[in-house]
Formats: sequence, C-alpha cells, structure tokens
Amino acid sequence: MSLQELQEQAFKLSVRDRLALIDVLVKSLQTIGQIEDWQYLVSRTHPWRRQLYIKGRKLLASTIWQDMIANEMSLEQVAENWDLPLAAIYEVINYCESHQELLKLEADEERYRLEIKGESFEPKTFA
Repeated sequence: MSLQELQEQAFKLSVRDRLALIDVLVKSLQTIGQIEDWQYLVSRTHPWRRQLYIKGRKLLASTIWQDMIANEMSLEQVAENWDLPLAAIYEVINYCESHQELLKLEADEERYRLEIKGESFEPKTFA
C-alpha cells in the first residue's frame, strides 16, 4: 500500500481510531533508535500530539523549524528570534528532520480537527 493510499484510508477512520493509529505510528518511530536523550527538547502530555516541545516552554519544536524554513532565516536569526541557544536550534533541526513522518501526521490531524470545527483555510479577501 502506498503512503497516499494509507493517508486516504486514515481519513476514513473515526477520530478515536485515528488517535490509536497515531499512537501505533509514534511507537514504531520510537523503536527506530533515534536520539532520545535531548538536551533542549521534552515530551508533554497531550491528548493526541506526540512531538517534542522546547524545554520550559509551551512551544513545539516544529514551530521553530517551520518558522525558520518559511522565513528563510539563518540559524543565528532563529536563535535570536526565539531567544534560544544555537545548540537548541541544531537539536530542533535534527529532531524535526528525523521525525518528519510524525510531524506530517500531526499537521494533518490538526487540519482535520480544525475543519471539523468549521475553520476555513481559504485566503480571506477584503473589499
């Protein structure tokens, strides 16, 4: 089964089954043997998110990574913008690049949850 087919099937599942699927996928990713001794990243209790946060902040590692990419920032600019040491930025990049499948799944889940609530993702035009 291709990733596209798997994603299509996942969207047909109930929210409860989708959360169970995320748990299974996260556990499978954790067994890959990635670095688990993070200095600046920690896990937090969340109903469905499993990605890591910046230690001491309610800030997802992926938020920093996406900000860096979207705004074409240098590592030094990112560190200054988020008031973090450069070593933390390297750790965020390492984590996000090695956990892209998890980040994609969680982004898809967040979009799905917002769509259920009636949120629109279309650009707003002002007259």
